[in-house]
Amino acid sequence: MRWFYFLPVAVLVAYAAYLGWQRGQLPSETEIINRYAALYLEMAPEGAALTDCAAAPHPNAGVRMVITCSHASGLVTTYFVGPRGEALPEPQGPTA
Repeated sequence: MRWFYFLPVAVLVAYAAYLGWQRGQLPSETEIINRYAALYLEMAPEGAALTDCAAAPHPNAGVRMVITCSHASGLVTTYFVGPRGEALPEPQGPTA
């Protein structure tokens, strides 16, 4: 009957493992583009649309993709995205 006392601990460990597994999943390219397009819509002037944004791979291995959003007024917003979907500053210097 002692194993019964460890059941709540086992449930907590299983739940923590599940949460860790979820956090370790890489976001898809679509999820990343949608996230940054939504960010663009919050900051862009009126008339902005999700379709203003497009993504392309970057030659630098430390940058997963570059998302460029172009507004009809000529405003261009560029996001550099890291391997896990995080925002990066614009790379400086030559790319290799």
